[in-house]
Amino acid sequence: MSLSVVMPAYNEEAVIGACLDRILRQGDAVAEVIVVDNNSVDRTADIVAAKAAQDPRVRLVEEKRAGVSYARYTGFAAARHDVIVSVDSDTIVGDGWAQAIDHAFAAHPQLTAGTGPMIMHDLPLQGRFARRHARLSARAAARLVTGKLTPLPALSGANSAIRRSAWEQIREKVTYRRDVFEDLDRSLHLRTAGHTITVIPGMDATVSGRRLLSGPRDFLRYAACGPRTYALHGKRVMAAVAWFTSLTAVVRLTILLPLHRAWDPQTRSYSWKRLRTAEVRDSPIAADLE
Repeated sequence: MSLSVVMPAYNEEAVIGACLDRILRQGDAVAEVIVVDNNSVDRTADIVAAKAAQDPRVRLVEEKRAGVSYARYTGFAAARHDVIVSVDSDTIVGDGWAQAIDHAFAAHPQLTAGTGPMIMHDLPLQGRFARRHARLSARAAARLVTGKLTPLPALSGANSAIRRSAWEQIREKVTYRRDVFEDLDRSLHLRTAGHTITVIPGMDATVSGRRLLSGPRDFLRYAACGPRTYALHGKRVMAAVAWFTSLTAVVRLTILLPLHRAWDPQTRSYSWKRLRTAEVRDSPIAADLE
């Protein structure tokens, strides 16, 4: 069983090369990598084209309709293989990532959608999350040996996989609204269709936390997409819970923002210079709502 990896991209020249390199080093389990350029105005498309010239598994596709749902699902439509893997341009996959996905789907026909735990590789204070995710993966691995799945409530768009047959069931139902979370929307449709979203042991990856550096106002507008997604599916109680957790997260983010901005992931230390010059990347969803 081989994997089609789909990656939306918008102005990602700083990170997309490293992301592609790590994926392409995974070996034969990765049959193709489809990068969907969503109106980038930097060197994103040039970098991908250069990678494609070096490795025929890489394909560059254009999607002019703005929004991550359009880009992601254009890539899904272009995918040629039975397992479609979703990543973001700043996802850094771990060693054995593709083999873990390939083995899980090949060995367990009941597995139709799965995701891997993630931490942010360029923010501090991630140790607690890393330990919790390691315990979750270990428990999932033990259960999977006996054919039991370890369920999670939702997929992560930055590190998830779906069997083509499951995608075909829901592809006409997903929304393209830009003010909701497309991965949560996809997850809710899968669950309604009777699919279990599960932890895939060994599907380890990290992602950048750069969008959390933009401040509480932007993050609140981004986080509001969660409750809005639940409301779109008629899940009012979950929407209310999501509002509470979003507001709690904003408070926590506001308190930690100086530490996040001062953290230098290269030296793994704090820097006052970094606090003043840290790259701030506004959330695309928040920008869409201007």
